[in-house]
Amino acid sequence: MPEPRPNLLLITTDQQRWDALGYNGNPILETQNLDRLASSGVNFTRGYTTCPTCIAARRTILTGQAPATHGLVGYSEEAPFDPKFTLPQLLRDAGYQTQLVGKLHQMPQRRRFGFEHMILSNGPSFRPDSKWQKENDWIDYLRTVNVPIEPNFHGINGNGRLARPWPLEEHLHQTTWLTSQAIEFMTRKRDPSQPFFLHLSYWAPHPPLIPPRDYYDRYVRRMHEYRPHHGTWVPKSDAWVPGIAPDDKFGPFRLEEIQNAMAGYYGLINHIDDQIQRLLESFYVYGGSRGAEPMYVLFTSDHGEMLGDHHMFRKTVAYEGSAHVPFFISGRNVPIKKSSSDELVCLEDILPTLCELGGAKIPEGVDGKSLAPILRGEKLKVREDLHGEHTGKTIGHHYLVHKKHKYIWYVDQNEEQIFDLEEDPFERVDISGNRALLKDLRSRMSKHLQGRSDFSYDPKKLKPLENGQPAGFWSR
Repeated sequence: MPEPRPNLLLITTDQQRWDALGYNGNPILETQNLDRLASSGVNFTRGYTTCPTCIAARRTILTGQAPATHGLVGYSEEAPFDPKFTLPQLLRDAGYQTQLVGKLHQMPQRRRFGFEHMILSNGPSFRPDSKWQKENDWIDYLRTVNVPIEPNFHGINGNGRLARPWPLEEHLHQTTWLTSQAIEFMTRKRDPSQPFFLHLSYWAPHPPLIPPRDYYDRYVRRMHEYRPHHGTWVPKSDAWVPGIAPDDKFGPFRLEEIQNAMAGYYGLINHIDDQIQRLLESFYVYGGSRGAEPMYVLFTSDHGEMLGDHHMFRKTVAYEGSAHVPFFISGRNVPIKKSSSDELVCLEDILPTLCELGGAKIPEGVDGKSLAPILRGEKLKVREDLHGEHTGKTIGHHYLVHKKHKYIWYVDQNEEQIFDLEEDPFERVDISGNRALLKDLRSRMSKHLQGRSDFSYDPKKLKPLENGQPAGFWSR
């Protein structure tokens, strides 16, 4: 008999930075279940999102294409999206049952993009008048169990720094409910005659920062241990300034405010960690019939969260808190040579990797590369350098990671920064005054930007900041 084809489980969180994982060196956060998964597979220590914002990053996951290829290089709810192929469509055509549980964040909301079935919940906020976020199966569920009030009665902003415990019972929390729906599919509602591709797409730890009380309290007790990272190029004040909205991206922010945000943010991640253990334990139940089924698990996030670093919050910027994400591939009953890889990988690599693992054809037009050879223990140079970008309402930028350096170019200001990520992983000192290094990185960036007509990259107009303060971030 031929070997059974592996099930494919893609788990994505929303707004989880790379170091928000115990296995990646976080000394406060408890993620024992994810740590165990990462340690039993291949942990990619340099995983990046090439457009650190929700919708664009999720289009990259669906298509395996860079933002400039699929056409969205910033945040837009209304931008048209009619891809020639998607990951679930390719796997469906190759014989997989395809299922989404959670956040898709594409328009129109009920378009399936290759998923045969979707349980859709883009977030925990109730927005019945929003044409972009009206559909929410979790909200519909809460009505069926007679929750007497709309679920954002807690008053915590859906993009903000404020945090408090989830005020209802834990089984009603969106993270718990999404996990329950995934378990229902994996154990009862799947077609046992074919393998499945399940995308379990959590909203958390994206705000609102409302973990169940036990998780919130666990990190409130350790608030004092958290310190955001401030570069020497950042304004030196952390004094309170009246009028900063809870969802403002740029401070200065009070330390106590950021520490409380950490408690909510870490609490949400710890909750996810326990729920993922629940998910896998339910599938591979002791003594059950599924114990020998092969399954690959790919875990990552669409982008990170600045969490007070450099007096910034939320995402979209090129700094490590925003652009660097957790990325590992693990599994059960599948051949994986355990390792840690420092290859430069990105969300574009998800589609070709899962297609190869599932025996689906990788179409032309994909920008990512399959990481399957690394799982087999083979040497693979994934890419020489990695390019990312973000335009739109926030300060437009392009960034490049090459070897141990990151280069950032701010489009409208023509300002530049360089960081040594090996010696300075938290980007405290800008070394763009290094002219030889600057020349090389400019040349590499020029190659990535060839053929682009939506901006002008002119080395004659570029201004290295040399550890000075960028324009436009902190206006107060």
